[in-house]
Amino acid sequence: MTGEARRPRVGLMVAESNEPVLDQDALREIVAGTASETGEAFFDELVKHLARAMGTKCAWVTEWLEDKRRLRALSFWVEDRYFGDYEYDIVHTPCEPVINDRKLIHVPDRVLELYAGDPDLRPLGAVSYMGVPLFDTDGSILGHLAVLHTDPLPENPRVTGVFNIFAARAAAELRRVRRDRDLREREQKLRRLIESAMDGIVELDDQLVITNMNRAGEKMFGCAASETTGRPFGGFLTSTSRGKLSYLTAALERQPEERQSLWIPDGLKVVRADGTGFTGEATISRFELAGRAFFTLILRDVDERLQAEARIRSLMSETAYLRAEIEAMHGFDDIIGESESLRRALSDVDKVSASDTTVLIAGETGTGKELIARAIHQRSPRAGKPLIKVNCAAIAATLQESEFFGHEKGAFTGATQRRDGRFKLSDGGTIFLDEVGEMPLELQAKLLRVLQEGEFEPVGSSRTERVDVRLIAATNRDLEQMVKEGTFRRDLLYRLNVFPVHVPPLRERGADVVLLAEAFARSFAKNRGVSVSPLTADDKARLRRYDWPGNVRELQNVIERALITSKDGRSLNLSRALPESTTHASDERLGASTTRSDGPGRVLTATEMQALERDNIERALAVAGGKISGTGGAAELLGLHPNTLSSRMKTLGLKRPQRG
Repeated sequence: MTGEARRPRVGLMVAESNEPVLDQDALREIVAGTASETGEAFFDELVKHLARAMGTKCAWVTEWLEDKRRLRALSFWVEDRYFGDYEYDIVHTPCEPVINDRKLIHVPDRVLELYAGDPDLRPLGAVSYMGVPLFDTDGSILGHLAVLHTDPLPENPRVTGVFNIFAARAAAELRRVRRDRDLREREQKLRRLIESAMDGIVELDDQLVITNMNRAGEKMFGCAASETTGRPFGGFLTSTSRGKLSYLTAALERQPEERQSLWIPDGLKVVRADGTGFTGEATISRFELAGRAFFTLILRDVDERLQAEARIRSLMSETAYLRAEIEAMHGFDDIIGESESLRRALSDVDKVSASDTTVLIAGETGTGKELIARAIHQRSPRAGKPLIKVNCAAIAATLQESEFFGHEKGAFTGATQRRDGRFKLSDGGTIFLDEVGEMPLELQAKLLRVLQEGEFEPVGSSRTERVDVRLIAATNRDLEQMVKEGTFRRDLLYRLNVFPVHVPPLRERGADVVLLAEAFARSFAKNRGVSVSPLTADDKARLRRYDWPGNVRELQNVIERALITSKDGRSLNLSRALPESTTHASDERLGASTTRSDGPGRVLTATEMQALERDNIERALAVAGGKISGTGGAAELLGLHPNTLSSRMKTLGLKRPQRG
């Protein structure tokens, strides 16, 4: 403030000693200005009259934000106006020692030199400062009251005393404001709690007249709370339930205060506004307010719960029945075929499904090993738990341990949060390790521990996790040969190969190739919104002649390609889709001629082909010295997978000769 014309009439008096004192008019102005106000208005009047009475340029009262170490102004008076929405950090300000030292701080002169780091002092032309903390009843700091002036403020005990008096008034009002705010917040939370309850809550007075009701109660009774307030609650009850409620409320009045609540046996029969009724589970409690008794009744519609439970039981029974019907009709979902070799594999699945035995599924690429794994899981006692699939060939070797066993946050670069591994996710269920032969050696040891002991440690953790998991593994590689080469652990092979299941290649499944082709054709045609023509005799012969090195997966691709390239959109174009091959692949592998000496160009019969294949396998075994797999083995000589050769030998009745 500058200029004598703007100074108030009341304020600092100058005694003969030049020490300022507050005159009686100044004190009276502060008291009168704040006596009738509360809340924000109180703080506005307080700082305005305090600044005028003390003749200072600024006066303000704040609230302490301890978590931020900042002060937020409840009211800030600068010269002749209020300065709103002011919040500041106390560091390097004269307010800092007020808060830190918890006492009145008076800087009578040269405040700019003492607190040069405060950016707000110089624009205000500050010379002197006085501030005092405001305390809560528990001794914690609520905020502070302060004044700032452009002239010196000499020390004066009377000024300091009066300043402390009005700081105490400010603290009392701030405590009241905070209590009111906390009370409003609690009331709002309580209201939200009651309104969010699913049960109907009804408040009754001592005459059992409705005084309040929550939203669930409105829905339950079919009318708004405003329509029910003031109505006797007995109008919503049957006569029997009305008498029961009256008896119970009278009984509660005779109980001591700590026992004035009870469960209503058999509930109450409630009649809605539209005349319909329901049975409500109920509790009732009694409380007193302002010397008058009230009751809280909590109701739950039992009929809805009973109907829902009956519906759930019905759906569960229906689901179980339909599942049994489907299994009886099909046996194995998604597995199509009638060949003897497939039947043997499915028979093995039937035998092993009910147990927790570890299964190793062997077969060439594309034979449907995952379908076999799913069939084992779906027919096992673990069918209600997850089947977790892991393709060991599709995960980088450096990430496989984390994928299998999980990791802790910060265990490695990129591990920004804790993550459960596949074994943890499959706890109680089944884990399917596809292409298990691709697993690195160091991880094989940890997998062996899980199989033997059912426990592991996540990456970056010393915590041991225990799991109950059934393991199914699959491979298209010769694990025996890998053991000999040192790329697969022998002890792990023994643990995996408890119950082997061999999935036959498509070339060994005879007429199954036609059944699968027809099923794929119908599926692709349905997706395209067209109908497909039946396979011709020539189509079926073509399909059976082809060797199918990619097995069922290759057949699926061929049928889709044949439908896409169809000339009329309905007939399969196998000429375009099927690779060029008019002779049986085994002829090429065996190096046999398709003609006999008794007539050029004559096609061999199936019996003749079998005999030719048997002779060729015997010759290969003889050359290999009885060795089937590995370098120089009969399988390598014939260009066959060792499992395929073993399967053909079994089909042809050939026994493995002694090596040497």
